[in-house]
Amino acid sequence: MNPADPARPGAQTVAPAGGISEEFIIDGVVSYWNVDRDNLLSLRSLFAFMQEAAIRHADQCGSGARAKADRNESWVLQRMAVSVSRYPRYDEALRVTTWSTGIRAFKGYRDFRVHCGPETVVCASSVWLYLNLATKGICRVPREVADAFPTHPGEAFFPGLERLRLEPAAGGSMGRDISVRYSDFDANGHVNNTAYFDYLQTALADGGFPARPVGIQIEFLREISPAVDHVRVSLERRGQEVAFGLGGAAGVFAHGTAGY
Repeated sequence: MNPADPARPGAQTVAPAGGISEEFIIDGVVSYWNVDRDNLLSLRSLFAFMQEAAIRHADQCGSGARAKADRNESWVLQRMAVSVSRYPRYDEALRVTTWSTGIRAFKGYRDFRVHCGPETVVCASSVWLYLNLATKGICRVPREVADAFPTHPGEAFFPGLERLRLEPAAGGSMGRDISVRYSDFDANGHVNNTAYFDYLQTALADGGFPARPVGIQIEFLREISPAVDHVRVSLERRGQEVAFGLGGAAGVFAHGTAGY
């Protein structure tokens, strides 16, 4: 995962002397290219801020973007649950804080909080898989990597994320075909996770749904490779939620729910 760097201006970490911090902090500002037509932070940019913080913290522990060159291994996002109390506006300062809530076997668990001043605007929990890039298979997290990660055990926004069962949008649901662009791909050779949220937000707005959900739960099922030229986003209203699926000829790439 190698997104554009939305938080580099003013980015900083907080670490104790002689050690790796339990928390990693990025301070940034919502730039003009981060906002949508209403001058509010886009879904893709929101997830890019959080992704950047996760990668930079993992880099400190020897298993972020640099692990790709050293061991041909990488973390890939499997599940995420997010609650948004409000979307920051253009030129608003924000702070992203992330920490590991544990590593077990081939999985890593990570939480995020986004603040605008004293206000918490986003809470999120995530599950990541450790992947061998040569075989495209999951592998056990190396002991030295797991031991290097300081954790906040128990401090998860959504502790039941792994047990969550998501039902895909029903067949025949309304849908929108979205072209896959060169800029959607990252250094791992597949569509970056942040682009999935761009596809989702585009389809929601096109389908007459509010473009800014207050909650998102998503499971990533398979990568979108360079051979894919478009993604079909299916939407099905279920009370106060919209079930969604992102698919193509290869099958379903991701599915989840957007809540209002």
